[in-house]
Amino acid sequence: MSIKCILLDEQSKLVDYADLSFLGSEASFLIPFEEDTFRQYQKGDKIIFQVEDKFSQIYDANVSEISYGKILLEEIRNLAPLLHRDVRVEVEMEATIFYSKDGNNVSVDVSLRDLSCGGMRFVCREELSFDYEYEFMTNWTETPIMIKFKILRKESANYNLISYGCEFLNLIRVEECLLRSSVFKIQAMNYKRKRMDEDDAV
Repeated sequence: MSIKCILLDEQSKLVDYADLSFLGSEASFLIPFEEDTFRQYQKGDKIIFQVEDKFSQIYDANVSEISYGKILLEEIRNLAPLLHRDVRVEVEMEATIFYSKDGNNVSVDVSLRDLSCGGMRFVCREELSFDYEYEFMTNWTETPIMIKFKILRKESANYNLISYGCEFLNLIRVEECLLRSSVFKIQAMNYKRKRMDEDDAV
């Protein structure tokens, strides 16, 4: 029996997908999707993984051994009661953000690059201020949501674009659940696409 999981780094960034399997009553191991993932861990390291469609099931474990295409685990610990962690997924989606400047409503077309329940990163050509509060309408959730956000980070990106890291503001419980659900659906689609690509390459 195997369970579909995602591997995360300390910043909750997706590292890879993996199958979690069990040997007997106690031993368990992860089989990452990408070969390069094995080189990111060694014996004694902490590894963080989350059941793919269950945001409340997140764990860490010690790597006891890496051999024969498996990462063997020991001392598995459920982190869900200890922390709140938002998974981020890479996306390529277009959106329009809005803000008010000098009494005028301003719209800016942006390209989303990653997304989580708590925030997002997008790129655009415009210089945007940290001082304003922004909003946009989700076009990928089951029910569209108007979300307010603030800009936390700004840095240069390729093709003369500017990258902005943002935090969502004042989400209510229903909106948070819709966003979480949408993030995991995007992950599932990415996972299936990678699996299909791998099968086609064989």
